[in-house]
Amino acid sequence: MPTNIIPVIDIKSLVQSNNNEQKLIVAKSIRQACETYGFFQIINHDVPQNLIDDMTNESFRFFRLPSDDKLKFAARRWNPQSKNQYRGYFPAYVNGKEGLDISNPYMSPTHPYVQENVPLHELNQWPTEQLLGKQWKMTITQYWDYMWHLSVIIMRGIALAFDLNESYFDKLIDDTANGGAGTLSALRLNFYPKRDDSMPPLIGEDGQILSCETHCDNVILTILYQHQVGGLQVQLDNPKRWINVDVVPYAFVVNAGRCLERLTNGLLKAINHRVTLLKQERLSIPFFLSACYTTPIVALPTSISKENPLKYEPINYGPYILKAIQQFKEYRRDDNTN
Repeated sequence: MPTNIIPVIDIKSLVQSNNNEQKLIVAKSIRQACETYGFFQIINHDVPQNLIDDMTNESFRFFRLPSDDKLKFAARRWNPQSKNQYRGYFPAYVNGKEGLDISNPYMSPTHPYVQENVPLHELNQWPTEQLLGKQWKMTITQYWDYMWHLSVIIMRGIALAFDLNESYFDKLIDDTANGGAGTLSALRLNFYPKRDDSMPPLIGEDGQILSCETHCDNVILTILYQHQVGGLQVQLDNPKRWINVDVVPYAFVVNAGRCLERLTNGLLKAINHRVTLLKQERLSIPFFLSACYTTPIVALPTSISKENPLKYEPINYGPYILKAIQQFKEYRRDDNTN
């Protein structure tokens, strides 16, 4: 299986430099990676290594809790007393991995969208201090802050790469300045236990046994930390093949989602990926950058040309993402949903 193909990009200039020429060099590297592979890895991102270690440790602490304790923080499908349909814990028997979806921690409980139960505007169900202590929530929130900041930096780089003002995407991903409820971005903790006979096997179209089925992200951008254990594969064309995404210590894997593909009129590619079956436990922590519920998703003016005519009609993000996530078992209302 080929390795070391996915580019590793040093984004220090995007993070720290005020030199537009240096920033543009990195921005163009990101664009080229997304046009070619849909994926890249980043280093020198300014997320502290000790925070990544703390996040890893706190994630394992949560998943080591007894099942009954974790289910207290589950979405309504597994915990009828929950107010949340989408955000919260889901158990491993659903699709071979267990996870905890964490929504925007700064979403106001008094905002009309929250009060009126507009889909995805759900408050987090934090584990109690009795279970995990005060530090758990503090670590998760701090990590969220860094992921949000990193997302903004990457999106500003993409704007520069398309000859736009670097703040072009700011209002698309955060509408609070205009009275909105804020981003629908989500942080997820994923734990892949060793598979046993109680879990239905996942088989890829090429016969590969999987820990996570083949899928394509629907959001704008995903920033993934894969802790030590790999298994992530990306599907490339010409010729069609699967390649490994190597684990680079303290690097983040970044991939374009279908929403970013729409925003760039198909120039940046959202690519299928999967996780192969492993003989050991695996932890991954993706941050899914989303737009806001009422945000219109319209192709960038600089992405449309005679050679690349308009491919997608404008859509509103909320209805789009609600329909799109139904492909994932953890978001369906019941096991019989197709």
